[in-house]
Amino acid sequence: MKKILLILQFSMFGHAVLFAQQNTDEDPIGKAFFSPELVMQNQQAIDFTESQRISTQKELQAAQAEFMNMQWNLQKEMEKFKLLIGSEKPVEAEVSEQLDRMLAIENKIKKRQVALLTRIKNLLSHEQQQKLLHLKQVKN
Repeated sequence: MKKILLILQFSMFGHAVLFAQQNTDEDPIGKAFFSPELVMQNQQAIDFTESQRISTQKELQAAQAEFMNMQWNLQKEMEKFKLLIGSEKPVEAEVSEQLDRMLAIENKIKKRQVALLTRIKNLLSHEQQQKLLHLKQVKN
């Protein structure tokens, strides 16, 4: 039981963190977008402007607030899930409904991550994107 809960927790939280950081051929999101960390670590190399920096910071701050709220909600729903599956005879319909609630929150998290990555990419010029693509290739 603990292993199942651990796997579910890793799945819910781990995917949220890894979602934006993966960069493999099988990951179209990792290939198409630039993580905030990559942009921040290479500001000089890509000639990141002050207005771009300010806009990116605002986007990140807004997203972080939303992520925090969604993670709290997800944790609350996971606690309910644990109680349901921890009973001697869980009711399948209740377990399924609770799982749907958790997956809906995870889906919101992923959509917000893609929105953030899209907004960051849209702040970058063609030349900046090309430089970041090169930097990503060098790191891999």
